[in-house]
Amino acid sequence: MLKNNLQEWLKLSRKEASKGKLPSYIPLLANADPQAIAIAIQQSNRDRLTAGNISLTFPLMSVIKPFLLFYLLETQGSDRVFQLVDRLPTSEPFNATPESKPKNPMINSGAIAISSLLSPCESLQNWLNQRSLANLTLDLEMLDSVRSVTNRRNLAIADQLKSLGIIANPSQALAVYEEICCLRGNVEDLAKIGTLLVDTKRSPNISIVLEIMTQCGMYGASAAFAQDIGLPSKSSVSGALLSIMTDRAAIACYSPTLDAIGNSVAGIFLIRQIKNYSLTKAKN
Repeated sequence: MLKNNLQEWLKLSRKEASKGKLPSYIPLLANADPQAIAIAIQQSNRDRLTAGNISLTFPLMSVIKPFLLFYLLETQGSDRVFQLVDRLPTSEPFNATPESKPKNPMINSGAIAISSLLSPCESLQNWLNQRSLANLTLDLEMLDSVRSVTNRRNLAIADQLKSLGIIANPSQALAVYEEICCLRGNVEDLAKIGTLLVDTKRSPNISIVLEIMTQCGMYGASAAFAQDIGLPSKSSVSGALLSIMTDRAAIACYSPTLDAIGNSVAGIFLIRQIKNYSLTKAKN
């Protein structure tokens, strides 16, 4: 049974976690427990499997980006959103300063650009909580930690977006972006909001989001991850990782140690085990 396998995979994933490192450029993230780990699988029939320290909360950071995109597509429409950002894969670093229209909404420049359409942060937070029954909260301490960083690359990104004529108010767009990245929850909350992207029949915008996640959601490893595992996924510098099994389930992992690219080492290990298990079950 998957439940029994999940416990065994969790033990193995702790060994994998030791191969990664905590991020150092945001002070509070550097203080996370490197052995912390949790997973929740929320199935479309509302059954849920969990393992690890599921009460542990963490900031969503970049894993919020697919939901920012989905919310804006649902409320403002694709024409408005894609005036500000393309939907193309890129080999550039996720925090690269753009020279033109941002390539996609999963990199910082693209997310900051479309954050200019969102005000305030609470609109996205409330929308997600009400639709999924999650309990996301704004982590003000983490927000202060993000803004305490001396070399804030995102400031330069926001200013460049203004100089390119893409956004009008860089300070407002960046403030909203930083706030939504500091929404906090546990793996059950992440899995719950993940279910908003599971059923592709609910909205044509879901397929758009899943396509962009597949192409762009895992930083510089996106293409290799798509070929290896093939699930639409989004990772985060906090160690959060969300994968979608289309029309079946949302898988939310948390383990804060990262590989050299910035993805959760243990999270990727767990997603791979679950994908392989599902393929084996499908053949039998």
